[in-house]
Amino acid sequence: MSRLLSFILLSLLVMPSWADILQLKADSPKDYVVVKGDTLWDISAKFLKSPWRWPELWQVNQQISDPHWIYPGDKISLIYVNGKPQLVVNRAKPQLVMTRHGRKVQREPPIPTIELSKIRHYLTQQQIISATELSELPLLIGSENDSLFYKNNDIIFVNSSLPVGTQYGIYRRGKIYRSPISEQALGQEMVLVAKAHVTIDADTSRLKLREVLEQVNNGHFVMALPQQTFPEAFMLQAAAINIKSVVIDSAKYFRESGINDVVIIDGGHKQGIKQGNVFAIYQPGKVQYINSEGVVKDPLTYRTIDKVKSYFVSAYDQKLPNVYRGQLMVFKSFENLSYALITDVSRPIRSGDELINP
Repeated sequence: MSRLLSFILLSLLVMPSWADILQLKADSPKDYVVVKGDTLWDISAKFLKSPWRWPELWQVNQQISDPHWIYPGDKISLIYVNGKPQLVVNRAKPQLVMTRHGRKVQREPPIPTIELSKIRHYLTQQQIISATELSELPLLIGSENDSLFYKNNDIIFVNSSLPVGTQYGIYRRGKIYRSPISEQALGQEMVLVAKAHVTIDADTSRLKLREVLEQVNNGHFVMALPQQTFPEAFMLQAAAINIKSVVIDSAKYFRESGINDVVIIDGGHKQGIKQGNVFAIYQPGKVQYINSEGVVKDPLTYRTIDKVKSYFVSAYDQKLPNVYRGQLMVFKSFENLSYALITDVSRPIRSGDELINP
């Protein structure tokens, strides 16, 4: 795991200054004992209204020999130094076990920033690529077995030269994500259906299937698997003020999303959105039409003929204020799209909700 101290120091470089006063919860505890299953985000949420600003409260306790990680059993305490709130850790006595090599190691692993099980699938399986990248991918074109669908240990043929022993993913096309404003295609979702390794390198290479997850057949695409590494410490920072985004879809195609759900948002590293960015989520304020008689028409009931009439009579529109829905954190960014985890919800999150600096 990346050392938490590095995470904290780097985060402090990009966090708001102390002039931007942290808002503690009215019922925040003075002390908290870390338990197995906790995350840094969970613990921060017990003290702060904005949990992602955890590092601003952090204070390394110089009496601890190794203050880099937080473990179950550690005691978190809220103190004030020169009138400013800080968190310190009182390290619990480590529970050590002996390895087969004669070394003592910590029994419990340190706690992560967020619960990785919520995003593991999207870090290791799902991918989003451009139309150009899709057109350049090798294709599954056949198998040694005369069957329509393939299973574990089948030898498949791919129309490209691939290095022997290399691991690949077999993917099918998923959803095409488009800009809700321009309708321009921003990325092609690729869904992992199986894994395979190359046994013979030739113009038509041979691969052996393994870990078949769903139906595999001709026409599926072959591409490199994402790196099997998990960023257990995210460099949390507010999205830049000039970056605007919008929720495009739920990763599971739900109409509404809630806490710990994954959504796809407009914009990726090309637009300056990167892993660890935190956004506030707002429902755009509705536009109400008001005629000369003071009658308010909701857009959902405002007919085309009503809009035409409004050009000839005294009528105007009134945009209502945006409504806060929650917060999310980007955990993986592509060229023009990103995956984000919803970390706070006051109302269900929907496609079209706007994202701004928190």
